Amino acid sequence: MAGDGGKDYVLGRLILDYIKAFMWPLVAIIVVLIYQDDVRQILSEREVDIFGLRIGEKVEQIESQAMAEIEDIRLLLEAQQAAEQADAGSEAAPQISEDIDAKLRSLEANLSREIARVQVEQQALRTAPAAERQATVEADSSRAGKAAAAERRGFEALIDHDVKAAIAAFDEARRIWPEYHNVAEIGRALRRLEASLADPESDAWPRLYREIITRYSWGLPDDLRNEIRAGAAAAF
Repeated sequence: MAGDGGKDYVLGRLILDYIKAFMWPLVAIIVVLIYQDDVRQILSEREVDIFGLRIGEKVEQIESQAMAEIEDIRLLLEAQQAAEQADAGSEAAPQISEDIDAKLRSLEANLSREIARVQVEQQALRTAPAAERQATVEADSSRAGKAAAAERRGFEALIDHDVKAAIAAFDEARRIWPEYHNVAEIGRALRRLEASLADPESDAWPRLYREIITRYSWGLPDDLRNEIRAGAAAAF
């Protein structure tokens, strides 16, 4: 299949799934993704209220993450096409197809969770006494910053093939914020594979990178994503 056609199919399927299965604010996010240039200009000027949900900087962050995930899907589609052309009897293409399905499910779950979290936060701010609102915002920002810093150290340790340091960092992120991105899931995956990852030259590392890119890449910093993608390429 053609790369562009495949991408259109995936995006169309994703939008239809959301319309059928998720709440209207989530459909609003899909609209943001489709009309990202127009919406970005609006967001740069003021906050936007869609279906009662205040979205601004947080939606820009969600949009950025979702677009990075969609780019991963595009690359998976290209890998699938290359596998199909290289060897019609190979099992690589069906395996990549399973990865694409897993990636779509992960994207759905993460978008749903992020939107639900924004709703809960906004509801809490609306009901909190005015004197407490600023303190709440600052506390949430501080927690997010600490969790993000620990998460980043975890990804950097993975790039360095240091499984013990990675486990320690993702555990720290989970203690700070148990539901932050996919830190809990990555921590469990690392413990499951810890013995095979003890050798920095083990072929378990590309398989781990592939699992992360396919299932646990929400929140992966942009400057590290390409390195994880490159590491995963050996597993395809």
